[in-house]
Amino acid sequence: MFLVATAGGSAATQQTRATVFTGYGFDACTAPSTNALQAWSASPYRAVGIYLGGVNRACKDGNLSATWVATSVSMGWNLLPLYVGLQAPCVGQTRLQHISTVPATAATQGRAAADDAAGLASAFGLPAGSPIYFDMEGYSANNSTCTKAVQSFVTAWVTELRANSFVPGVYGSAASTIRDVSALGAAMPDVIWIANWNGVEGVFGDPYVSDSLWPSHQRVHQYKGGHQETWGGVTINIDSNYVDGAVVGNAGPPPPPPPEPPAGSVGSGDGKATATWTSGSFPSTAVVTLTPTATAPSPNGYGVQLTVTDPATSTAIPRFGAPVSLHLAVPANGLAPSFSTDGTTWTPLPKLRTGVDAGYTLLGDGTVEIDTLVPGYFGLLADTVAPSRPDGVAGRFVKGALRLNWNAATDNAGPIAGYDVLLDGVPSAHVDGGKRLVIVRAFHPGEQTVYRIRALDLAGNASVPSRAIVVVSTKRPTDVPRVLPRWVWGLYDFQHHKGARPKTAPRKPPAWYWHWAAWRSAPYRVKA
Repeated sequence: MFLVATAGGSAATQQTRATVFTGYGFDACTAPSTNALQAWSASPYRAVGIYLGGVNRACKDGNLSATWVATSVSMGWNLLPLYVGLQAPCVGQTRLQHISTVPATAATQGRAAADDAAGLASAFGLPAGSPIYFDMEGYSANNSTCTKAVQSFVTAWVTELRANSFVPGVYGSAASTIRDVSALGAAMPDVIWIANWNGVEGVFGDPYVSDSLWPSHQRVHQYKGGHQETWGGVTINIDSNYVDGAVVGNAGPPPPPPPEPPAGSVGSGDGKATATWTSGSFPSTAVVTLTPTATAPSPNGYGVQLTVTDPATSTAIPRFGAPVSLHLAVPANGLAPSFSTDGTTWTPLPKLRTGVDAGYTLLGDGTVEIDTLVPGYFGLLADTVAPSRPDGVAGRFVKGALRLNWNAATDNAGPIAGYDVLLDGVPSAHVDGGKRLVIVRAFHPGEQTVYRIRALDLAGNASVPSRAIVVVSTKRPTDVPRVLPRWVWGLYDFQHHKGARPKTAPRKPPAWYWHWAAWRSAPYRVKA
């Protein structure tokens, strides 16, 4: 309980407590004065972010104190406490202190940050049950070591802050921080603050964050970065946010986060497919079914339908919070992993990568693993997609033979089966898919010879041929006689360790002989 002065100057008893607020909020580097907050009562904002501390905090306490907290709450403001501790090892900003890349050390640092934040929150008069958002600035989205360090740190932050009776939250970039913490299952933060400056004044629909995660008044969205706004004659540099989540105010306490739906797995009944999912894949307990298609989608193929239903409403769940993994225990053998929404019209699946709703991985035993964020039909169909064109083709002469090499091609349905070597557009040689080198010796005297490479997949589909390697005859030296003496051939063989030196060959051959010998050793060249 705090005794604070009301706007009218009298005293009133107000209770600062954790609550839920829906509406506009802002955050500034330092807590504004209560006079500034009074002026900003003319603004649409009714929530304000406050920075409690942390080794990477940019501004000092300034106006922030237990009295300031009580007064601000009594004026109708809702507070969003932030703590700026150690940052990701691969954070782009300079001069910041970093989390350790050793997971165990990162966890120790996360617990220490939670303890420090809890102590500061209590010192500033924030009651138990208040949210505290760890400010984890954006970092590289393609650094697995960095991701693991952040996840270890946040897991410990969440666990320790709960033990200290505060509600653990995390602020950060949708594409890095929030993406990584959304994979933590039971260790996910209870509340989340999504930084995505897309101008959308709402908390759902972010392309990087599934709407099935943190669905129950558990979100803040920072939709606009640093800029100045003036209300009531007072200008403050702020970030703008839309809030539908936990704050410190004077209304009722926020509802507890919904229970985490369990992980699980289900088989297709025919022993050929299995679906597995983690906790957090669905917003509530879900009914997952995996049903083989009545007929195979191709003569030698296999198909299965994945459906996910909310048992309370019997409605289909159209999108998952975390990928469901389908293992098709049928060797692909050149069949293409494919997807269909209706079981009739199929499209090839891409290889698994960030940003796709469904993608596949070819396992070492030839079977396929599909990770999907959506339900539908998944199967193995006849492959009609050609491999990629071989790139990087290069050719050079070595001892009179042409050495061709190239970069590996890729295919949508497995490894490359082999490569055709095309001589003037006609296959003249073939190498298996594991090789990318061939030596050829066939050339057209006095004419161009054109070599290209094309890739073949397991289904026999051929790629577009590579760029051409063009071979042309080298020009006969102009000083060489039109009719050569007989000794020329014998001397050339002798110098190449074939036979004796001809007796008729001059002791000191003429200069034109050496020109001829060099030309005979390399009668062809690769055209630039």
